[in-house]
Amino acid sequence: MRKHFVLITLILITLLGGFLRFYKNTENPPSLNGDEISFAYTAYSILNTGRDEYGKFLPITFQAVGDYKNPIPGYIMAISIKLFGLNDFAVRFQNFFIGTLIIPSFFLFLFKIFKEKRLALVGSFFLAISSWHIFYSRMEYEYIIASFFVLLGIWFFMKMFDGGRKWTFLSAFFLILTMYTAPAPRLFVPVFIVTSLIFNFRKFKTHRNKIIIFVSTCVILGLPLVYATLFQGAGTRLTMVLISNDVEFQRYILLNSHSFFDFPMLIFFWIKRYLSYLDPNFLFINGLNMTVPGTFGLGVLYLFELPFLLLGIIEFIKRKIPYKSIFVIWLLTGIFPDSITNNQIHAGRLLHIAPIIILITALGAIRFCKWIVSLSKVYQRFIVAFGFSFVAVLVFIHAFLTFAVHFPRAKGESFDEGLKQAALYIRDHQESYNEIVFDPRRGIEGPYLVSNPYLYVLFYTKYDPKTYQTETKIHSKDSTYYFKFNKYTFRQIDWTVDQDKKGVLFIGSPWSFPKDLKEGEILEKIYLSNGYPAFYIVSPKW
Repeated sequence: MRKHFVLITLILITLLGGFLRFYKNTENPPSLNGDEISFAYTAYSILNTGRDEYGKFLPITFQAVGDYKNPIPGYIMAISIKLFGLNDFAVRFQNFFIGTLIIPSFFLFLFKIFKEKRLALVGSFFLAISSWHIFYSRMEYEYIIASFFVLLGIWFFMKMFDGGRKWTFLSAFFLILTMYTAPAPRLFVPVFIVTSLIFNFRKFKTHRNKIIIFVSTCVILGLPLVYATLFQGAGTRLTMVLISNDVEFQRYILLNSHSFFDFPMLIFFWIKRYLSYLDPNFLFINGLNMTVPGTFGLGVLYLFELPFLLLGIIEFIKRKIPYKSIFVIWLLTGIFPDSITNNQIHAGRLLHIAPIIILITALGAIRFCKWIVSLSKVYQRFIVAFGFSFVAVLVFIHAFLTFAVHFPRAKGESFDEGLKQAALYIRDHQESYNEIVFDPRRGIEGPYLVSNPYLYVLFYTKYDPKTYQTETKIHSKDSTYYFKFNKYTFRQIDWTVDQDKKGVLFIGSPWSFPKDLKEGEILEKIYLSNGYPAFYIVSPKW
């Protein structure tokens, strides 16, 4: 291929991928979710005061509601907020930007490893149009950033045995940086490094000095995170989500087994969980969980990529590929962190293995095209190519409808839709009220979700971080949710008592209020994308 053709094609592929990640990404997903808003206000607080909302100076882990978050996304977001202000675009800009930047980086990675421009272009194209990658690039999601660092870290890990020591430091830097970016890499990176060194011992022992430098750099860079995990509560999430806490495991295995068999049964349960990642429903039908259960949504791969995946596996096994063992270790150990959790399979937590899946798919696509060309009859080539193209077009139409129509309607409430509108109403009308009461319970048919509306109030009112850090806050000391600062109170609404309060604005789900509200008491209704009411904004009328 000519150099200019490859460059122009790569630019067009990157622009396509950027458009698919950027276009209306502040509207779809339909709202900033709880994690996004938490990162956002923390970043805003650090940008303005050097401290998070809890008053900690430049923390290496961000305390959140019942959890701790990794620092890198927050610090990167602070740059976005500095550039674009405190708004939805700034929150999601980093993922759109890095999600797009991965595309040409992946091209360079494939080309430098395989020395094949065609494979590099096909791989970057599949990454650009990947529903898996597009979906998580359209929101603030730390695993997109982590996947970029993993790609660079493993690329430089391969190069450090063929080049100078700079690749040794760069590999260690990006791999450890990944551990400061998302939870899963905290397990993946150490397991990947140890497994790679063990299975490539003969090759690596001739580079003993580089290995010593690499491991030493990893240890030094990782020590602050180890300290935070052990002594500052950052390991809380890991203990909460271990597979031993899985409800299914406890119900069907532990309760029916003797203690002697608990560990073997846990291993068996883990193997079952690990193999579930091969489930066709996860891979091709509904792995992204963008639609209601039982419907045909989107998997981590498009359905038309099924033959590519199968052919790609065969091609990967047959071909002589540089660093093949590292690719295999990357794939197998990449699944490990998510497989030992008690959560449902989550495609987002597997984004660090997306380059391997897409590489295999690209190998299969090239093999598939060669097979079509090899057909002896012209009409055979036409029928196969036309038939496959027709199926691919239908799949893309379905993908568009899933993204543009079904996802906002099915998952709006899961993304805390409506809280932004409520917070903006508070911002514009709060001077007229002595107190604002917001009921955190929500759900179309009942209180099955408990959100954190105070974060949305802080974000959309651009509440001064220094004031928030130092002012008095009141928390509940029992099981009843209660949180108060300034004139904002977040608690359950009890209309039998609250209806007599004057100068108070109430915000809650429709079922937080009686059906016989007086005329004029409902000031505004906020609706979800599916047409159901999310919140009523009410003020008692005397």
